[in-house]
Amino acid sequence: MSLTDRVLVLRADSTAAVGAGHVMRLAALAESWRAAGGRVGLAGEITQRFVQDRIDGIGVEPWPLDGVGKADVLVVDTYHEPTRAQLGAEAAPRLRVLVDDVGLPVPAGYDVVWNPNPYPGKHLYPHFSGAVLEGPQHVPLRSTLPQWRRNGHDETMVSLGGGTPNPDVVDALQALSRLDHAGSFATTLARAPEGWRRIAPDAFWSEAATAARLVTAAGTTAWEAAAVGIPVVLLQTAPNQSLVYTWTRDLGVPAVNAALGDSEYLAQQIRVLLPAANPLPRLTDGSGRVVERLAALL
Repeated sequence: MSLTDRVLVLRADSTAAVGAGHVMRLAALAESWRAAGGRVGLAGEITQRFVQDRIDGIGVEPWPLDGVGKADVLVVDTYHEPTRAQLGAEAAPRLRVLVDDVGLPVPAGYDVVWNPNPYPGKHLYPHFSGAVLEGPQHVPLRSTLPQWRRNGHDETMVSLGGGTPNPDVVDALQALSRLDHAGSFATTLARAPEGWRRIAPDAFWSEAATAARLVTAAGTTAWEAAAVGIPVVLLQTAPNQSLVYTWTRDLGVPAVNAALGDSEYLAQQIRVLLPAANPLPRLTDGSGRVVERLAALL
């Protein structure tokens, strides 16, 4: 498959308010598109250094928002419904793709909906007549993820994603650090509880791959954990993670709805579940299959 001279434009942001997940999952798609010979541009705002480094390492070009109509394929990854609607109506690429994992309405103008999470998704879009890319074979994952190899130490890694963390969850982690027999912890959080080992975001997986378990928000990091094979405890930290939370819990993986209860109660829940941490069903990178589907539709 050759995509020489085919242009993929990604519309997504990576900021403290939005989080890093939208751009990071599209980065895997960009990597596969570039491997097939195509060009990739990003129309969006990035404020996190580790995300910018990832994008730059792939060779993604900055792209003006008013130039997205020049793309062969436009991929829109945002929950902001006015932006979705505007790009469906105004942009004029050959193929328009909407990324959605929560079942929001699909505006007019889109040819494809891509649900980048492993749970079944087609039923979420009953009124959409275009192609729906769903299921574990279409989950985008970076190619450099390590395999879990516990080093014998009983350290728990904690990640709440790349955005501004939920204050209630941060308070719960502070409370967790004060509980007896909770164990040792490492985290990428800037506001790490006292006594926790602090690691840089760009060193996350090199460190986490040898931890005993991972406590993580139910976002993009959860699917990376499924590829790595590390036992996890999932936290629902935002309303848009409810489907991930339910799917994970139903599989028997320990999950905590962090929107329920005060910080002390959440800390107790997390501590009780740490010994029961379980790996998610193993995933492999599906970005190449997404590229193949989009190339065929072109």
